[in-house]
Amino acid sequence: MKRYFILGGGIAALSAAKAIRETDKSGLIVMLSGESAFPYYRPALTKQLLGSVSAADIAIETAAWYDAPGRDIVTLNGRTVSAINVEKKTISLKDGNVFTYDKLVYALGARCFIPAFEGSDRPNVIAVREMTDAIRVRELAKSSRNAVVIGGGVLGLEAAWSLHQGGLTVSVVEFDARVMARQVDADTSEQIARAMKDHGVKLYTCASAVRLDDTGLHLKDGRSLPADLVIVSAGIRANAEIAAAAGIRVDRKIIVDEHMQTSAPDVYAAGDCAACGISYGLWPEAEAMGRVAGVNAAGGDAAYRAQTPPVHFAGFGLDINA
Repeated sequence: MKRYFILGGGIAALSAAKAIRETDKSGLIVMLSGESAFPYYRPALTKQLLGSVSAADIAIETAAWYDAPGRDIVTLNGRTVSAINVEKKTISLKDGNVFTYDKLVYALGARCFIPAFEGSDRPNVIAVREMTDAIRVRELAKSSRNAVVIGGGVLGLEAAWSLHQGGLTVSVVEFDARVMARQVDADTSEQIARAMKDHGVKLYTCASAVRLDDTGLHLKDGRSLPADLVIVSAGIRANAEIAAAAGIRVDRKIIVDEHMQTSAPDVYAAGDCAACGISYGLWPEAEAMGRVAGVNAAGGDAAYRAQTPPVHFAGFGLDINA
């Protein structure tokens, strides 16, 4: 019986597990996740930032689903991977446990990038990546009047809209000359900017933060914004350090071929931590990469074809598909 270990608890990891079980009906499948929750729909975090949904409410599959007869996917949540050894085929955990694998899928995702500015480590600065981050925002929002969102991409604007709906006075700081510059054309960006203004959300473009203190967030051009709460949505950085330490080829992200094979034998990578050509860090992309990794890990033959997934944004009275 083959031993398949999957590192991660996101959509890439779950898609890999599903594909492995479809291809190999009897192998041992173990998912190791740093989060305490089962895989959930992560994009909902910024869409419902001040809502009351829990990880269970947006779970992709129920807890019982993993244990169903014929599926038997072992889930070890709340476990932190500290190292892998590709020669010995072992996985070491922070708690001291060591597991041996036959096939490994590395799907540890990414973390949010926090721009360097003075005060970025203050407790009222949050980058929303996990459910625990959303819970922190909800708690801080209860005692906040003014919020600043750093980043005018889709997730940043979703967070800004949610905070505005929650009754906070919101400002958005965008380094580029327009919002959602990577996803939409200039006319659509202008339409979004007008809608933000109509709802009382201030937009600062070509702007960057240099300092956060008790008086507010101070921008490079000298302007200051009241900021009880700061949400950072400035992109992601791949969690590829463990792979790099194991000698796997990494260039910002783990380099994989069209089969999601890394430079190490029997090690595959998928999701936000992996790159096969251009990578956008989007949910459909991670799901597809995970499936390809799982099929091939289990002895099948699947190839990944990079695509440009559609972008959807709903907020400020707009519903945009691009």
